[in-house]
Amino acid sequence: MDNLVRLVVALCLAILLLVGCGPSQVPAPTPVPSQPAPTATPTGASPTPTGAAPEVLVTDTPLPPAAGPTDTAIPPSPAPASELIITSTAFVPGGEIPVRHSCFGDNLSPPLSWSGLPEGTVSLALVVDDPDSQPPGFVHWVVYNVPATASALPEGLPAQGQLDDGTLQGANGFAPLVGQTFPGGATISDVGYGGPCPPDRHHYVFTLYALDSQLDLPVEATADQVLSATQGHILSQALLAGIFTPPQ
Repeated sequence: MDNLVRLVVALCLAILLLVGCGPSQVPAPTPVPSQPAPTATPTGASPTPTGAAPEVLVTDTPLPPAAGPTDTAIPPSPAPASELIITSTAFVPGGEIPVRHSCFGDNLSPPLSWSGLPEGTVSLALVVDDPDSQPPGFVHWVVYNVPATASALPEGLPAQGQLDDGTLQGANGFAPLVGQTFPGGATISDVGYGGPCPPDRHHYVFTLYALDSQLDLPVEATADQVLSATQGHILSQALLAGIFTPPQ
């Protein structure tokens, strides 16, 4: 028996030597290729996927504010200069002059007022004429050296060369008829106001001049003398026109 056991052991040893009859050898592991080191990713940012477009990093730096309108104050435009205006309570511009202010009535000078005197005004002058007369420009009234403090002329100024406030009146165009009477009964004078006395419908223009000086003229100066003396001294002027149609 012992011999048989020894024989089996001997046979096994021989077989092990020839065919490796023992535990199977574990194959060596296939080497894994080395991976490139990962790129460092900024803190708080997501890694960029392979093949994807890189993301734009958003920073916390505030953008400068958009440009807006400035708060610079724009100086106001200067106020327009006042305009010299002449008006009458007796008639509207372009309106009919009442009969009382004509030779067919009481021959009273109409009330006049003005506003908007320019700075530097020293005196005023007024000329009233008839552009429809033949020849044109028959003179009905000349007033000058009106104080700049005045703002009106009252109705019915007397036919005299100088008034109480120093205002002077010049010669009108009725000199050839002095001493006679108008159709309405008023005495004709060649100084001061002579009202409309046309044969038909005429216009009458009241021209007011604001002057930078007084006129060096005597009383009863003519319209030509007054207008000549105003040259170079007119600061502003204004017109008021009326119409008169003689009664039938």
